Amino acid sequence: MTATLPIPAALTMQASDLPWAHGVLAPGLSIQLFIADVEGGFFVVRTRFQPGTVIPTHMHTGAVHGFTESGRWHYREYGEDSVNVAGSYIYEPPGSTHTLEASTDGVTDAIFLIHGALVNYDDNGGIANVVDAAGARDLYFSLLEAQGDRRPSIIVGGNCNYSS
Repeated sequence: MTATLPIPAALTMQASDLPWAHGVLAPGLSIQLFIADVEGGFFVVRTRFQPGTVIPTHMHTGAVHGFTESGRWHYREYGEDSVNVAGSYIYEPPGSTHTLEASTDGVTDAIFLIHGALVNYDDNGGIANVVDAAGARDLYFSLLEAQGDRRPSIIVGGNCNYSS
């Protein structure tokens, strides 16, 4: 007798069902966390940057894929020649280090798929904190709870859990 393995179903979620966590890593940054796959070592966040938001300098231990939905932003280290606008895609190789700055002329909305971890630096170049998939999940939930928002369902390692 041949054993059959179940075929996993695709999981769908609605961004409108996820609350925004505000003040993540910097004033003016809000996120929605879609997936935190601890075993797979990645997480996916939708980010919303208020005009002029600056994310502290950070380094990625893994590759990052980003898609800008609206607004515009750039990395200070790369100059104005590398502005990301609505409809643009960015690939950041492992080890990429930069300081994200949103434009001052409107809200910027982007989605990032982040492999590995973010190593965030303080103003003196020391390590301020490290955020991987588990850290992103815990940070998202703690900020939501502090705001008085419910803990939503997110996808964790291919399973939808952490229901409110």
